[in-house]
Amino acid sequence: MKSALFKSSLLTIALAASELAHSDALIGPNLTEALTSDESNYKVIVTGKDKAGVSVLMQELHVPYLALQTMPMVGATLTKSQIEALAANPNIKSIYQDVPLEYYNYTSGEITGAHIVHDTLGLTGNGVTVAVLDSGVDATHPDLQLGETTVENVKIVGDLDLLGGINVFVEKVPNSDTSSGHGTHVAGTVAGTGEASKDDSRRAHAEDGIAPEAGIVGLGAGEGISILYGLLGFDYAIANQDRLSIDVITNSWGGGDGANFDPNNPINVASYEAYRNGMVVSFAASNSGPDENTLNQYAIAPWVINVAAGTSEKLLADFSSRGVADVQYKQPDITAPGQSITSTRAPNTAIGAMGPVIDLNNPSYALYYHTISGTSMATPFIAGVAALMLEANPDLSPDQVESIMMETAEPMPDYQPHEVGSGYIDVPAAIQLAMETTGNMRAFMDGDTLWSSKGEWTTIDNNDEKLNYEGTWRELAIKDAYEGSIEIGTSTSSSVKTVVNGDRVRFTIVTRRKRPGTVEFYVDGKLVEREVVHVPGTDKFNPGFVTFTLDNMGEGAHNVELVTRSRNIALDRIEVDGSFLSDDVVFSERTQLDEGLMGPSAENLEVQELPLEIQRGDTKIESTLSWDAVADLDFYLVDPNGEEVASSASLANPEVLAFEPKVAGTHLLRVTGFISVATPFTIETTVTSASNN
Repeated sequence: MKSALFKSSLLTIALAASELAHSDALIGPNLTEALTSDESNYKVIVTGKDKAGVSVLMQELHVPYLALQTMPMVGATLTKSQIEALAANPNIKSIYQDVPLEYYNYTSGEITGAHIVHDTLGLTGNGVTVAVLDSGVDATHPDLQLGETTVENVKIVGDLDLLGGINVFVEKVPNSDTSSGHGTHVAGTVAGTGEASKDDSRRAHAEDGIAPEAGIVGLGAGEGISILYGLLGFDYAIANQDRLSIDVITNSWGGGDGANFDPNNPINVASYEAYRNGMVVSFAASNSGPDENTLNQYAIAPWVINVAAGTSEKLLADFSSRGVADVQYKQPDITAPGQSITSTRAPNTAIGAMGPVIDLNNPSYALYYHTISGTSMATPFIAGVAALMLEANPDLSPDQVESIMMETAEPMPDYQPHEVGSGYIDVPAAIQLAMETTGNMRAFMDGDTLWSSKGEWTTIDNNDEKLNYEGTWRELAIKDAYEGSIEIGTSTSSSVKTVVNGDRVRFTIVTRRKRPGTVEFYVDGKLVEREVVHVPGTDKFNPGFVTFTLDNMGEGAHNVELVTRSRNIALDRIEVDGSFLSDDVVFSERTQLDEGLMGPSAENLEVQELPLEIQRGDTKIESTLSWDAVADLDFYLVDPNGEEVASSASLANPEVLAFEPKVAGTHLLRVTGFISVATPFTIETTVTSASNN
């Protein structure tokens, strides 16, 4: 049962595709459903393989569009036939509908004090900048002054249909939060200075944020945020990260509560890009508790910090969304104060009208502060803690910031991990461990990230059949190895090769040498890295592990090779942000021809289904439905689970669909008669298979 205001209705998106071959673009299920309607136009997000290519394709359609600066994505309003034309283009990865998103709030009238940590720790977030992607920021507020705390305040203006598509970031806006008030409260939780409460008798600046000397970059998406505006906010933050020194981006909005993790969703693609660029990304878990399986679909992306809301008694707030026990990604990461949080108020706004602070000793507080609750409030608290940690240790990577928070969290024994994650945030403990930790931001920026763009890295160990060893090697059992053994190169020219499909690969090397050794890495026959391997204190009884990452290799298949130029250097495992291919993979095709007769039908009442057997190793299905009579037939592919996984439902003849199958078994070619009297039809299907030579 949803108990919160401002809930999201975004539908589940759960599509995936094989990495082995090209196919039609992924079409999100919201858009797939919408295309069955009689609408003339659809607002969509189109993702291409590169920025230039997708812009050229949009120009060829002669329609207005908004192009992002840092990612190969555009927003546009397209007809059904234009969408289908783009979907069939091999340079387009995905097309998703631009659907509304909403902010996460739960009203309450109680006051809690949760922002005094900087007083006792002596850390204030100084030198750290947090981007607040939200409804906007009222930077006329004494606690959030433009040019001081708010170092930049941006109003995002985007219109798909005017003047060829307008994409404007209006900077230096004094107040970009004129109707909602949500973003102003969020910004104050992160870094409000408490200026309006500087004379409070309890303590000076009593209502300041958790990191009151951090900088704020307001990214105002307005009250009616959608996927497009969320993408524009991420796009601005990434494009201006260096100029504005953005370290953290916090997001108290979302949608699709309960949906499965979809790495192809444009918002997840954007949040991953921010993460890869070194930003700590936080997302609200959502307010659909206490029901299970209600987490915000953008918060479950493994590279973001998924924040649940707790009470001042360190209990879980009833409204905070829950995940699913023992299901990957379906749990929050951390719980933070989110109930009855007092922060900065934007007057004359919808949310600003809620919970004004009534303090007889400080009557002006009713104008400047209000108290509300939600995972929206817990999330900027975590962003503020991240700012404190980065002030304490600027070399921490996003992975380290999250792991330290989780490792030091206070246990919540009355709850399960899918409810509260690792527990309740313990700020002093997190700061202490941050100070003691050696930061690895440099390695992170070189591509050595905990997460790949699909979530887990694809990993093979030293014994995998996809590895081709040349020269002299010997296997050695070792307890700390990935699968219990390593492969040791015993000459100065031992090499191991494999074929990957992806632009980033990571080697875990083991050295048993006291002195430094050398390895070389080749991509497609070209030397790309020569590295020194050395771990102090290493010998044959105490091996040392080192990771090397090859980044930005480009999309598609690559031959990668490790060559040991020193003895007693070993391979433990190889990981790829993509998939592994056999070095002798051979692609073959087979064709199936089907014929049928569609009888009298209107609006798809008549349905015919023909079986298509898909085997292990089949990588691509391309199928064409054609007919001779005056009619309109629609075409669908159904997987063995009964799910429609591809479709072609236009006014065109023929209808063409393509798909990369994930499971073997009997698929169905489904033909429906939108308009038909007696229509003979033919289906020609080509299935591409990959096999070893």
